[in-house]
Amino acid sequence: MFDQLQQMMSNPQALDSFFGMMSQKVAQESPEKQEALGRVKVTVERTERSLQLSIGRSDNLEIEQEINRVLEAWTMMLARGFQSMGFRVEIVD
Repeated sequence: MFDQLQQMMSNPQALDSFFGMMSQKVAQESPEKQEALGRVKVTVERTERSLQLSIGRSDNLEIEQEINRVLEAWTMMLARGFQSMGFRVEIVD
């Protein structure tokens, strides 16, 4: 399963398809929600051995709830992925 995920992540066509589906979903949202999403700044800081993700706040309650859901889902997915490979994972709140 991990090999399949790595293959997908290294395949430009698969990534284009995946992110295309995400873009289509966002395109179906209301113009107000799309504008609210566009005002949220996302920063990804990458160093040699770390990654930090920072997502700004939104003035839209629906967007705030979505950000919280996405962060929770990605945190659990990353933690479980590393755990399944044998790493000791610590989630710091």
